[in-house]
Amino acid sequence: MAEYKYPARKKRYKIKYKNLALLLAILLLIILLISKGCSAIFSGRDKKDDAQTTPASGDIQTPDIPDDQLSAPVDPTDQHAYRFTSVTLTDDDLGTGNLVLVNNNIKFLGTVSDDDLDVVRERKNSAYSVKDYNVKLKPVAMEALNNMMLDFYTVTGKDTVMVNSGFRTVEYQEELYQDELKSTGQDSSNLVAKGGYSEHHTGLVIDFTVSEDGHYDQSLIGTGDYKWINDNCYKYGYVNRYPAGKESLTLIDNEPWHFRYVGVPHATVMHNYDYCLEEYISFIKNYTISSGFLSVTTDDGSRYMIYYTPSNGADGTTVFIPVMPDGDDDDSNNQPYPYEISGNNVDGWIVTFLYEKGTGSISPQPEGTPDNTVEPSDQDAQQ
Repeated sequence: MAEYKYPARKKRYKIKYKNLALLLAILLLIILLISKGCSAIFSGRDKKDDAQTTPASGDIQTPDIPDDQLSAPVDPTDQHAYRFTSVTLTDDDLGTGNLVLVNNNIKFLGTVSDDDLDVVRERKNSAYSVKDYNVKLKPVAMEALNNMMLDFYTVTGKDTVMVNSGFRTVEYQEELYQDELKSTGQDSSNLVAKGGYSEHHTGLVIDFTVSEDGHYDQSLIGTGDYKWINDNCYKYGYVNRYPAGKESLTLIDNEPWHFRYVGVPHATVMHNYDYCLEEYISFIKNYTISSGFLSVTTDDGSRYMIYYTPSNGADGTTVFIPVMPDGDDDDSNNQPYPYEISGNNVDGWIVTFLYEKGTGSISPQPEGTPDNTVEPSDQDAQQ
């Protein structure tokens, strides 16, 4: 009889509870480590996103730059390269500064008094003449005028240019406007601005004429040797305010003799892009603390940063100014970059700061000055 063989019994493994507890502890540790790593990654990402989208605020702030970017080249147009201090301005300040926009549709919001002005005849050099003692300018425009005309004389040898108009009161401008309407019989003028709407109210404007052959002729400005002024005025901070081809924007006919001081970096941009002031004021609004600064290098090698801050209305507007790095952790020792703030006379302010000072010159240095010219009598000069 054959022997019956029982099926082999499956071997059973007895799991020890001590081993199971150890396994669960290891698994829990792994889960905690993974969770902590993910939290750190998303936290770092949030901080980076906040730094890119949140404008600087507070008295002085340090940008949050990741460690792996500390050795990267500094981009001076990026707000994260700076710490900031600030000033608070109101809409009463919109009419103050070198970039106020004034035309037949935009009334001058600022005020200028005699205390704000220089008498040109008392401050001028001998490279040009002045109509009379009533011609006045703001000091910053006065200094630029002297430098420009001295260089013009150096290049051309001519001292025949005369400044025949500068600052005008609202009342005097209105008289000129009404006289123009009477002479033309028209209801408005593209040659003379109405009172309150003239650039001459700013104290930053000059009109030139030329004395040749015993008479005065404004039409010579922009021609021959005098074209040098129109071609080079931007180097001194001036622009020809009413250029040909821009009449639909400026609302004034072409006037080659009418020059406006706006400051060297702004005049440089207007020259490079062939902008009139209306176009420039609109263009600069593309550059803000959030979007990045406009970098401008002028002919003398200086580098400026420019940006716009819109008005927040009657409650006041905080305008931020970059602070120069000095390696000192004590914020009280930090100073802003050299800067200017100008209202645009409409809806905000334009900040300009000198990022890097140039060392070059803008034109051949004059070797001497012309002999003192005889001042024309007040009756000889044209209006």
